[in-house]
Amino acid sequence: MAETALVRQDSFTRLDTQALIAQAIESKSGIETMERLVALAKDVRAEQAREAWYEAMAQFQKRCPAIKKTARADIRSAKGNYSYRYAPLDEITSTIQPVMGELGLSLSWRSRVEPDQVIVSCRISHVLGHHEESGDIAIPIVQGDGTGATPPQRVGIATTYAKRYSLLGIIGMAPEDD
Repeated sequence: MAETALVRQDSFTRLDTQALIAQAIESKSGIETMERLVALAKDVRAEQAREAWYEAMAQFQKRCPAIKKTARADIRSAKGNYSYRYAPLDEITSTIQPVMGELGLSLSWRSRVEPDQVIVSCRISHVLGHHEESGDIAIPIVQGDGTGATPPQRVGIATTYAKRYSLLGIIGMAPEDD
């Protein structure tokens, strides 16, 4: 193989699959060789994307500011009253998205509603194509708790809760004082 197939980058030697394919074309290699080189190129790109995702996530966790608990929930029940502070979904996303965007990361959710629960998974994607998912977070749809929420509102409440926890799980962070 010619020296042009190897490229020095960040103190690691990387295989330049495009140069290998070009050399194979020039030498009129067979279709099996071309298919193997194209498969190798795909594998190399996927590995580079995976490495870039992990590097971006490490930088994200290093640079991301604290997630503030800016909302308060007041709970009244037969067992007693209490309150707590939490970070609402919009506070979390407005804190993390500027840093994620600078690093080529984006987020999205996949969700489904079942008769008694909402199931949500958060996906963090990198511009090079690699993504990781939080795994499913199942939150029950609470019925008849006396809050006056309609059935669609109850689905929305469970969905928002699941989005919050799936997102915090995949980014590996917690709101301040948790």
